[in-house]
Amino acid sequence: MMEMDRNEDAIVEECRVCGGEIYIDRDCDEDDIVYCNDCEAEYLVRSLDPVRLKLMHEERCDDDDFDEEYE
Repeated sequence: MMEMDRNEDAIVEECRVCGGEIYIDRDCDEDDIVYCNDCEAEYLVRSLDPVRLKLMHEERCDDDDFDEEYE
């Protein structure tokens, strides 16, 4: 569901995680990362016309975490 922001400087999308608002600036490019204003979930901008966002991984692991498990 795409809406125009009141000042028309951004596109507003709904966050799939919490239902909050994600603002996408007009000068945003494909492959940029945008964030939900409420839960801070990260989305990758896959397309701008139409707007398509891909939810990034919620959990992030450092490589060091894996090394400790397997040593």
